[in-house]
Amino acid sequence: MKTVMNLLLILAFILPLGASSQDIKPEDIASARKIRRAELNDPIRPEWHLTIAEGKAMPFDPNGAIFKDGVYHLWYIYQDEKKCNWQHLSSIDLFHWRWYAIDLKPNPGDPEHDIFSGNAFLAKDGNVVLAYHGLGTDGNCVAYSSDKELKDWIKPKTNPIAKPGWDPHMWVEGNTYYQISGGTPGAKHPNPPVLYMGDSYDQPMKKVGEFMTHNMPDVNDFEDISCPDFFKLGDKWVLLCISHSRGARYYIGTWDGKQFNPESHHRMNWPGGTIFAPETLLDDQGRRIMWAWVLDRKSGVSSGTMSMPRVLTLAPDKLSLIIEPPKEVQRLRVNKMEEQPFTVDGGQSVLLNTITGNMMEMDITIDPGQAKRFGVKLFSSKDGVEQTPVVIDRTKNLIQVDMQKSGINHPVYEEFAMVFASPDPKHNPVILTEDAPFSLEKGEKVHLRIFLDKSMLEVFANGRQCITQVIYPTLRDAVNVRVFTEDKPIRVESLKAWKLFPAMQW
Repeated sequence: MKTVMNLLLILAFILPLGASSQDIKPEDIASARKIRRAELNDPIRPEWHLTIAEGKAMPFDPNGAIFKDGVYHLWYIYQDEKKCNWQHLSSIDLFHWRWYAIDLKPNPGDPEHDIFSGNAFLAKDGNVVLAYHGLGTDGNCVAYSSDKELKDWIKPKTNPIAKPGWDPHMWVEGNTYYQISGGTPGAKHPNPPVLYMGDSYDQPMKKVGEFMTHNMPDVNDFEDISCPDFFKLGDKWVLLCISHSRGARYYIGTWDGKQFNPESHHRMNWPGGTIFAPETLLDDQGRRIMWAWVLDRKSGVSSGTMSMPRVLTLAPDKLSLIIEPPKEVQRLRVNKMEEQPFTVDGGQSVLLNTITGNMMEMDITIDPGQAKRFGVKLFSSKDGVEQTPVVIDRTKNLIQVDMQKSGINHPVYEEFAMVFASPDPKHNPVILTEDAPFSLEKGEKVHLRIFLDKSMLEVFANGRQCITQVIYPTLRDAVNVRVFTEDKPIRVESLKAWKLFPAMQW
């Protein structure tokens, strides 16, 4: 029975939209079996990250995240040979997911011919509303549902309700509905995001003006604001978004009901990085939880992978975010491994005896002493031909993922997430290391929580920085771990790890 269900699930991704069980042909089953075998034998396909099966289509941006009646709901864009649609997932623990039919799609008579990014929110009347960009309308549309499982959707005849428009984010405060319409990407000076207001979610909204009072000095002129997600955190407001050229980022500031006044800006993706199209929800525990699409344009087998969920809270300085893994990941832990405290001499590395693997969580605390450059080498073959160092550089105040030896096939990493939105669409410089800002206070120790999933690497550093990379290990023994320092000695005070049990089974 499980095998049959696996095949039917994969068939859902390779059959055309609207196909029924009567449309299933022997060649479809053969194709599903072929895909299933390829996925099981794929040495780099993630197994506990949310990873979406691929057939004749490409899944990408997460959208429409909302928590309702004890269930986490998430949609993602699924591009088949003809259309872009939203497909629905749900979970009760953030790691095991139920798939639904493709349930938000362009229908005959709709003004849009494709459905692009947007969000979900709870309206005053109790309906869940999905806001999305309706490609072909030059505007933003909505669909709403009173169905408990969020399967049935109604689109008002007034669509598009905001025009002109791009990636929307909608919410309600008091009796007023608000919508941010993102700035169109790909221009040297993209249009800034604009604000719409209205008395209803299913009626035309009035354009108020520019959403932000100003931009920040560390933002390039060519960056757009797309995939916006706007929410209150503590006594501040956060605008989570992307620029197509640079990937995920966020602003923190104040909101007066008519304009957002940004006070700080931070990246969540850096040149050579892979985090794109972030999406959040607020759950019943008061947690702001984020996912992002993990760009993987090189291997072609895991472009539908989402980042592990992250919990966002406001840092004490009120100008940055604390980023941490959710406690639910602990339910995947099996086979605890642990090393006793040890010292690594200057210029040396230590091969761990008990901790190995490519699907695991590591928790390590390091007293750096006077060391300036040190860290952990992951996905390492015993001869060191393949290795991915995670480096703390105290001179440059950064945490770095070094991809130069991540795979013997030498995959190419590039500066811009999407080169079409960069200053020179014909030129995308090669990047050898992904570098994120990270500094230590005097006497502060390094606490890393590191998550591996075959080709996925996510590192949480002291709760205030998170860096993600897709890598392509090839050698069978690229499962070893080394702790190293390039100059002065370091002391590993605590080091434990767990294997992580697969959550995504097809």
